[in-house]
Amino acid sequence: MSHTFKTGFRYSALFIFLFILFSGVSCIKDESVDLFVDSSLQEYFDRFAVEGELRGFVIDFEALRISGYIRLIAAPNVIGECAHNEDKPNEVIIDRTYWMGANDLEKEFLVFHELGHCALNREHLDAADSHGHCISIMTSGTGACTIDYTVATRTGLIDELFMP
Repeated sequence: MSHTFKTGFRYSALFIFLFILFSGVSCIKDESVDLFVDSSLQEYFDRFAVEGELRGFVIDFEALRISGYIRLIAAPNVIGECAHNEDKPNEVIIDRTYWMGANDLEKEFLVFHELGHCALNREHLDAADSHGHCISIMTSGTGACTIDYTVATRTGLIDELFMP
């Protein structure tokens, strides 16, 4: 082989390598989206992670790409949602008006419900016990059962959330 062929071959091989490398990189989905959790929600996100850990679940909001926001929700009768979007992380959105008037347990119930959707992929469950009380935090809130989330019922409802 001549020197020209070896040099040309090296440059061709280098070009092909770089082309493959950059072609592959351009197809990789950008997972570096900045995540945000409103400071008012952070305590409830932390509680959710602790409750999950107590039940054997590792809740990594960064790996799950879950953000949390308090915003006005224009849709009637909607106080929270887990919005899924291919380009953005899962977003827990809590209605600002509801949040401002809710007590601690109401806030926890709502955030845990939305994280049930975003982190645990839970669907709504409107089953009721013999007294008509919801057996799950994942109730749709349509009135099919009565929400009874109190200090006395909290542990059982959180158990059901993580271990349906």
